[in-house]
Amino acid sequence: MKKNPLILATFFLSILSLPVHSAQVLSVQWFILRTIDSAVLFLAISELLKGLKKSEYRRQFMLKNLPLTGFSALYLLVLAGLFIKDFTSGHEPYINLTVIVFRSLFLLYRGFENVKSIETALSRLNERPALSIIFSFFAVIMVGTLLLMLPFATADGKGLNFIDSWFTATSAVCVTGLIVVDTAAAFSTAGRIIILVLIQIGGLGIMIMTYFSMFILRRNVTLEEKKRLSFVISDTDLSDIIQTLKKIIYLTFLIEAAGAVLLFIGLGIRQGFGIRTVFSAVFHSVSAFCNAGFSLYSDSLEGFAGSPLIILTISMLIIAGGLSFAVLFNLGNYFRTSKSLRRLSLNTKIVLTWTALLLLSGFLFFYAAEHGNTLRNLPTGKQYLAAFFQSVTLRTAGFNTVPFSGFTAGTIVIMCVFMFTGAASGSTAGGIKINTSAVLAAYIKSLVTNSPRVTLYRYQLSKTRVLRAFAVFQYGITAVLAGVAALAFTQNAPLEDILFESVSAFGTVGLSTGLTPHLNIFGKLVIILLMFNGRLGPLTILSTFSGRTDKSGVKYPRGDILIG
Repeated sequence: MKKNPLILATFFLSILSLPVHSAQVLSVQWFILRTIDSAVLFLAISELLKGLKKSEYRRQFMLKNLPLTGFSALYLLVLAGLFIKDFTSGHEPYINLTVIVFRSLFLLYRGFENVKSIETALSRLNERPALSIIFSFFAVIMVGTLLLMLPFATADGKGLNFIDSWFTATSAVCVTGLIVVDTAAAFSTAGRIIILVLIQIGGLGIMIMTYFSMFILRRNVTLEEKKRLSFVISDTDLSDIIQTLKKIIYLTFLIEAAGAVLLFIGLGIRQGFGIRTVFSAVFHSVSAFCNAGFSLYSDSLEGFAGSPLIILTISMLIIAGGLSFAVLFNLGNYFRTSKSLRRLSLNTKIVLTWTALLLLSGFLFFYAAEHGNTLRNLPTGKQYLAAFFQSVTLRTAGFNTVPFSGFTAGTIVIMCVFMFTGAASGSTAGGIKINTSAVLAAYIKSLVTNSPRVTLYRYQLSKTRVLRAFAVFQYGITAVLAGVAALAFTQNAPLEDILFESVSAFGTVGLSTGLTPHLNIFGKLVIILLMFNGRLGPLTILSTFSGRTDKSGVKYPRGDILIG
C-alpha cells in the first residue's frame, strides 16, 4: 500500500496536540499548540505544492484539488487570526474549536480520497484476527476518549483533558475500573452513559458486538468473518458460530437484566424507587457482569457493606462473568440433559474447581489478615460478608466495600497473587487466567512425581498447551515487572502501592490503594498500557508477532544447558 508521509505526519501532529489540551494552557503549552497548528498548515501546503510541481497540467491539478486548496487558504486565515488575537488580547486558555474543525475536515477529506488504500489496509488487517482485535479495541478506546473530552460528558461542562479521557476510556473498554477522576462526581448523565456503553462493548468484545449487529441487520456473515469470530470466542465449530454468538448476546442481556432487577430492589429500599435508581441498577449490573468495577458512588460500594441483597447480587454477577460463556453453556446443557448423559467438560471442571478454591482461600485469607485491621469496626456478620465480597472482587472486578488504603504490606502482596491469577479464560476478566494456573500446577506436579505425562482429571495435556501456559505466565510477569520498574523510577510512592496498582491494571481488576489518581502523565500512560495488555491477553498480543512456520527442514544439533 502506498503511503503518503505528509498525510501521516499531519495526522500524528493533530493527535499530538490533544494531550496538551487542557482548561489551563501554560505559555509552553501555548507555544507547542501553535507550533503544531502551523506545522499542520505547512504540511498541507507542502502536499499541495509537491503535487503541483509534479503535475503536467497545473490548472487541472488545482481544480481537482480545490478542496485542499480551499482548506489551506481558510486554515491560513484562521490561524493568522488566532495569532493576532494571541498577541493583542492574550492567548486562549484552550485550542480554538475552529482549528480542530478544520483539521478534522482535512483528515476526513484525505481519508475519503485514499479510500482504496484504506480498504486494502483493512483487508490485510482482517487476515490476522489478533491484529484485528487489537486495532478494534484501540479504535473504540480512541472514540470513547474523544467523546469524554466533549463538554456535555462532564458535570462541569468543560470536558476532560486528553490524558484523563484516554485513561477513563481505556479502563472502561478494558473493563478494569481504575479511575483518575471520580466517576460519580466528574461525569454528567451523558458521560456515564458513554462509560456504560464502553464497558458493555469492552466486556463482550468489539467483534462480537459488530457481528451481532450484522445479524440484526440481516447481513450475511462471510467465511472469513466467521473465522475471525471463532478466534475471538475460541470456538472452532464454524457451522454453529452464529448460533453461539446469539447465545452469548442473549445470555449476557438476560443475566444483566436479572441483576439489574435485584439491584433496583436493593438500591430502591435505600434511596427510593426512581429513574436514577433504575440507571444505577443497570449501570452496576453491567459493570459487575463485565467485571469492570466502575461505580456511581464515590466510595465504590462501601456504603452498602451491610446490604446482603446488593453485595450478594454484585458477587453473583461478578462470578458469572468470570466463569466464561463456554462454562455457562456447558452448565446449561448439563442441567438440561438426563442424568445418564450429563457431562462436564475438562475446561468446566477446572474452572469450577479453581474458582471455588480461590474464593474459599481468598475469603479465609482476607478475614484472617484484616480481622483486626480494616474489618475490626464491623459486626461479625458484616465482616464475613465483606471478606467474601473482597474474595470475589479481588481477582476480577474492582469493587470494594472496605477502604484499601489501610491494608498492611503483607496483605497487599498476597492480594497481588490473586489479582494476577484472574478468572477463567474466555471470560470478561483479566489476569493470566485460572486455566493457565491449573496447567502450570499440573506440570509442576508431573515434575515432582517424576511423571512423563502432564495430566488433569485423568486427561493428558499436550506439550503445546503446557508451553502456551508458560508463555502466558512469563509474559504476564514481564509486563507487570516492566510496569513496576517504570512507575518506581517516575513516581514518588511506596513500592507495595506501585506493585498493587500494576498488577491491578494488568489483571484488569481495578482495585486501588489510592495511587492511580495521583500519577503523573507518564504513570498514567504506563497503567493505560498495562490495562490494554491485560484485556487483550498475552496470547493475542504474542499472536501478532508470529510469523510464518519454518518449513525449511533444517535440523540443528541438540544442545545442553544447566537448569536450576
